[in-house]
Amino acid sequence: MARIVNFWSFIFTLLCVGFFFIAFYYPALLNINLCLAIILFCIGIAGFFGINNWVSALRSILTVIISGGLILVTGFIIFTGYLFS
Repeated sequence: MARIVNFWSFIFTLLCVGFFFIAFYYPALLNINLCLAIILFCIGIAGFFGINNWVSALRSILTVIISGGLILVTGFIIFTGYLFS
């Protein structure tokens, strides 16, 4: 089960990156993107239990790094937006 979680969390993290660039045109979607990135980060941590080889380990590490980066960047954009509004 954790192996399936590992794979799908990586796929959805890549989709979340694409969603991040779409959210530049519709700023209201940034909050949804932040929540999705937080959920994917937690699921990516759970995906570490499904590591069988170096490919799944790399996939888990990339999932956590990409979703963590999205959390930081999106959180910074939202915080700065609220600060200047």
